[in-house]
Amino acid sequence: MYRGVTAALVTPLTPAGAVAEADVARLVGSLRDHVAALLATLSTGEGWALTPEQWRDMVAATVRHAQGVPVLAGIELPTTAQVVERIAWARELGAAAVVATTPYGPEVEQAEMVRHFAALAAAGLPVLVYHESELSGNKTELATLLEICRIPGVVGVKDSSNSVEFIKELIAAEPGVAVYQGMEELLLDSGPVDGYVIALSCVEPAFCAGLFQDPAPAKLPELLAMCKRYGLDREDWYVAVKDELHRRGVLSSARTVSG
Repeated sequence: MYRGVTAALVTPLTPAGAVAEADVARLVGSLRDHVAALLATLSTGEGWALTPEQWRDMVAATVRHAQGVPVLAGIELPTTAQVVERIAWARELGAAAVVATTPYGPEVEQAEMVRHFAALAAAGLPVLVYHESELSGNKTELATLLEICRIPGVVGVKDSSNSVEFIKELIAAEPGVAVYQGMEELLLDSGPVDGYVIALSCVEPAFCAGLFQDPAPAKLPELLAMCKRYGLDREDWYVAVKDELHRRGVLSSARTVSG
């Protein structure tokens, strides 16, 4: 898999709510030299709120302007069947892999999570597990995640558990797949990860690339200051990132899906 920084992209929109392809081109162009991959339509990209048309247009535009940088398609949908259908779209659009959560709901059992990812892995693209709980409403136990990692076609984990202890335990267990830290403030505390999948790279790509190459503890104050400056500690961090990119002229509009 991809070693280094994967940029978790915002979804640029026109004032009317359509994907702004010229903005996608500028955003991707500002990142290509610094990142190993591009991730569209996950949480920073408001993936849970995108219409099917917006999702398709954003993935397609990212692929068109990536110039060979691998594009991962984020999928935030509640059921296995919906995610499998969306994987077929991602494959048609030229995505290199997909990133997806467990099925939604607190009632989802651990065995169902394994079956879910087995179905996704059989759908035709490499799969990265989006390990989180806020969107899905459930928690994947370490033993379950390790079982999922043994499924052929599952190639990585984006850990957004916000737990240093969990990601260290995952790495120590040698899951056999790539492990990525998804929380900016924990980048220097996570141990030997394979990369970062973060929104900060949209606004500070060179810093993020340098941090992965040389994760010196002395860089922590600067990292935390950036997280504060760009609003990455906010629940609506994607709004703050869009505002900054709009201020810089990368985006022509800071519109979010909700307006």
